[in-house]
Amino acid sequence: MSDLRAEVVERLRRVKGPDLEGNIVDLGLVSDVLIKDGRVYFSITVPAARAEELEPLRGAAEKMVREIEGVAGVVAVLTAEAGPGQASRPAPAKPAPPPPANGREHPRVTEARARGAAGDAAHRPQAAPAGAPVRQTQGVPGVKHIVAVASGKGGVGKSTVAVNLALGFQAIGLKTGIMDADIYGPSQPRLLGITGKPAQAEGKKLVPMEAYGLKSMSMGYMVDEGTPIVWRGPMVVGALNQMLREVLWGDLDVLVIDMPPGTGDVQLTIAQQVPLAGAVIVSTPQDLALIDARKGLAMFKKVSVPLLGIVENMSYFIAPDTGKRYDIFGHGGAKAEAEKLDVPFLGEVPLTIEVRETSDSGRPVTATAPESPSAATFREIAARAWAELERAAGRGMKPPKLDVVHGGEALRVSFATRDEHELPAEILRVLSPSAEVQGHSKEQRVTVAGKKNVKISELRGVGNYAVRIVFDDGHDTGLFTWSYLHMLSLQKDRRWSEYLAELKAKGLSR
Repeated sequence: MSDLRAEVVERLRRVKGPDLEGNIVDLGLVSDVLIKDGRVYFSITVPAARAEELEPLRGAAEKMVREIEGVAGVVAVLTAEAGPGQASRPAPAKPAPPPPANGREHPRVTEARARGAAGDAAHRPQAAPAGAPVRQTQGVPGVKHIVAVASGKGGVGKSTVAVNLALGFQAIGLKTGIMDADIYGPSQPRLLGITGKPAQAEGKKLVPMEAYGLKSMSMGYMVDEGTPIVWRGPMVVGALNQMLREVLWGDLDVLVIDMPPGTGDVQLTIAQQVPLAGAVIVSTPQDLALIDARKGLAMFKKVSVPLLGIVENMSYFIAPDTGKRYDIFGHGGAKAEAEKLDVPFLGEVPLTIEVRETSDSGRPVTATAPESPSAATFREIAARAWAELERAAGRGMKPPKLDVVHGGEALRVSFATRDEHELPAEILRVLSPSAEVQGHSKEQRVTVAGKKNVKISELRGVGNYAVRIVFDDGHDTGLFTWSYLHMLSLQKDRRWSEYLAELKAKGLSR
C-alpha cells in the first residue's frame, strides 16, 4: 500500500460509522479507494434508505482526506448497498409507485423505474408529484449551451460523431469544447490524438486539454489507456461532476458531452443534473439499433431535455474502387424513425475508410480534411443541430434576404429585423467558418492570404438555416449560418482589423 493510500485509510478511521458505532474503515464500509495524480476517489457503503440522512458522514470523510498534504482533490460518494458489519435500521415503508397507464409493466420494472427517477443516492433530486423525474441543474461558468450526444447502445460510432460534431460546431464559428462522459470506455483521447495529463490551475481546478482548437476533458487523461475503471454508479457520477464543474472551460458557446452508451442510472442522473440545452441521438439504420435509440429519446423526453435530432451513422458505404453504393446496415431507418416520432433528422454519415483512418490516428476528419465530403456532412449536421438549439431556446432566426452585389464583390444581407449589411467577398472568404480557418488554435490555424480580388460565384441554400457560398477560386466548404452572418455583420470592423494584424504577424499579404 502506498504511503498516501495508507494515510487516506488511516484518516478515514477517524470518521465514525452510522449511529456513531466504530469507524467506517473497521466496519468495512470504505471501498474502491483510487488515487491518481494526487486526486483521491473512494466510496462509502450505507443502507439505501438512509442515504440522505448519512450525507454528513460523506462530507466529514471527504473533509478529512482533503486535509492531507499532497491531496489535490477528493471525490467521496455514498453507495447504497449492504456492506459487511454495517449498522442499519429497517427502511420506512413507502407507498408503491403508481402502475403505468397501460397496466402491462412488471412490478420489478415499476420499482426500478421509480429508483431511476430518484437518481443516485449521493445526488438525489426530488421526485415530481406524478412520478416523473425533475431536472435539478446547476450551470457551468462560461458555458452557454451543453449538448449531449447519446445512443441507446454501444457500437454505433457515437464518440466519432460526437468529436466531429464538436469540430463541426467550431467550423461554423462557435467556441466549442467536449467532455467525455464515458468513464468506463473513454474514447476522446484517442480520437483527438491527445496524450499527457491536464495541468492544475489555482483553486485546484483542471485546465482542459486541447487539440485542433477544441477544449477537451476525459477520464482517459487521468488513467492509463489499459487501466480498467471499476467503480459503482455513484462514484462515476461524482467524477463526472468534477470533470464538468472543476475544469476551467473558459467562454464556450457549446460544450458537447459524449455520453456513455445506454439508458441506465448514470445516464439518467446526467440528464437530470446537467443543464442540457439539447440532445443528439446517434443510431445506425438497422432495427436493433433503432429500438435502443428510441429508449434514449424517451429518456431525454422524460426529463424535458429538448431533442435536437437523430443522426444516422454508417448510413451507407461507397466502394472506393468502383464508386458503387452498398447499404450494409440497411438505409433510412433513422430518418423514418425521426419522422415517426416527430424529431428532427440531422443527417446521414456514410461509412468511409477516411473517417475510420482519421479517427484511429487521432486526426478527426472535420478538422484535418475540411474539403472532404465527410467533413462537409458533419458541418451540415452541426449547422442543423445549432439551428434546432437556437429554435428550442426561442432565438431561431428567420432566413435573411441574400443578394450578390457589385459584380460578385460583396454580399448584401437583409435580416428580418430590417437591419441590412454588405459583406465584402474578401471578408467572407478569409473569415469563412470552415475548419480551414476555425479548426485550430490561433497559432496553428491557416491564415488565408492573397484573396483581395476574390469574388462570389454562387449561393447555395442549405435548408432554412444556412447558405454555402461558392467563390471564384473554387472554395465552397464554408457553411454560413444566419447567426454567423449576423455576428460577422456586427463585428466586421473588429474581425477585419484582427485579420490584417494576423497577416502582418505572419509576413503575408492580401
